[in-house]
Amino acid sequence: MRGLLGIALRNLFLRREQGLLLFAVIAAASGVLVGVMSLSAGVAATQKDVVTTFLSGELNVGGYFKVHPDSISPVVGDAAKVRAVVEPLVPGGCLLRERGRGQATAGAGRHRVRSYVVALDVEGEGAALRRFKVKDGALETLARPRTVALSTQLAGRLHVRVGDMATLFTQTVGGQRNALDVEVVAITERAGLLGESAGILVSNATLRELDGYRPGSAGVLQVACAGVDGGGLDVDGLAGQFRDSLRQAGFAVLPPAREAYGDKLSPLLREGWAGQRVDVTTWEDESAFLGFISAGLAALTVLVGAITLAVVMMGLFVSLSVAVRERTREVGTLRAVGMHRRSVVGMFMLEGMLLGAVSSGLGAAVAAGVCVLLRDAISLPEALSGFLFSDTLPLAPGPGHVVAAVVLATVGATLASIIPAARASSLSPRSAMDSL
Repeated sequence: MRGLLGIALRNLFLRREQGLLLFAVIAAASGVLVGVMSLSAGVAATQKDVVTTFLSGELNVGGYFKVHPDSISPVVGDAAKVRAVVEPLVPGGCLLRERGRGQATAGAGRHRVRSYVVALDVEGEGAALRRFKVKDGALETLARPRTVALSTQLAGRLHVRVGDMATLFTQTVGGQRNALDVEVVAITERAGLLGESAGILVSNATLRELDGYRPGSAGVLQVACAGVDGGGLDVDGLAGQFRDSLRQAGFAVLPPAREAYGDKLSPLLREGWAGQRVDVTTWEDESAFLGFISAGLAALTVLVGAITLAVVMMGLFVSLSVAVRERTREVGTLRAVGMHRRSVVGMFMLEGMLLGAVSSGLGAAVAAGVCVLLRDAISLPEALSGFLFSDTLPLAPGPGHVVAAVVLATVGATLASIIPAARASSLSPRSAMDSL
């Protein structure tokens, strides 16, 4: 084996001018693949950060209340009883925060815009409010009654600034229409698509007044795990424990579904029941409507991976096929001095594998380094920043991306060398004499 490896390395070095172009192509293809995987990972991380800041905890215990079968509100009527059941199950390092949620139309002058409402426990969340990026004003001011924070997109469409007055219009839990004059106390930075869909922030008290909820009610209890490795938290398993405990406590619990709470309102409204239903969801459920972005990036990664594999295999196949024809005398001589057919196969396959591994390794490592340098350094146009949840290019290269690119290219190179290696092994010792 060591002898074959030495011969393969010597051949690659002697034919370095011929292999340089192929080396560069494989390295470039591997680098592009690492770049796409880094982008996909960066968008996924940014999306989760934005979703768990605005919409969801790692886990959510919300509910739907129907005064009669023809109305529905996303609220838990007696939040204290639900909290008493789930709070002992909250993992260490996480906290249970109370948020509100709903829909409203914001108006200022003749301008109107409809959006989802996110209500905050301003005093309880404390430092966690810093996860919101504020462009103007201060979110802590939401502790004052009848105040609102708007996203940059909504403030622009309403033509309001901090200090201006706006009006929130909604339908109460009893079905009556209600309006509340509120002061704009903060404007948040862009948060991708959520800046349009969840652009109204108020306090829990303001939301109760707007929607007509009674004291003690809550929109949702969220398990927030800032500082905990989200990858180590089995949210699906924990959600199952929450559902089992709530059922044992006598609550009617909705079955799991990969949908955001807003997407469940219309289907549940058509059902004929009345009263309270509790719903346990994960952050992935609540961001299911954004799944097309992850699916698109995953499809792009697969496409680039397939192109990389095709480039490596076609390039190696053509290069080694030419090499076999040019090295007929060499192969015949090796066969004449006693080299077995399987050793000839091994020699050519080692050449392909070495070329694939070295070129893809170098290309992937350089690409990972470039991604680190460019991370958050390239500004994005407004239309693209909405889909990527960031004003700058979100790149998150990792060792796994480099390993995946190298393994893919090396396996492709090894497979591509099988046929040329088999042809080389079929040469007889006499071919060396015939080629003279």
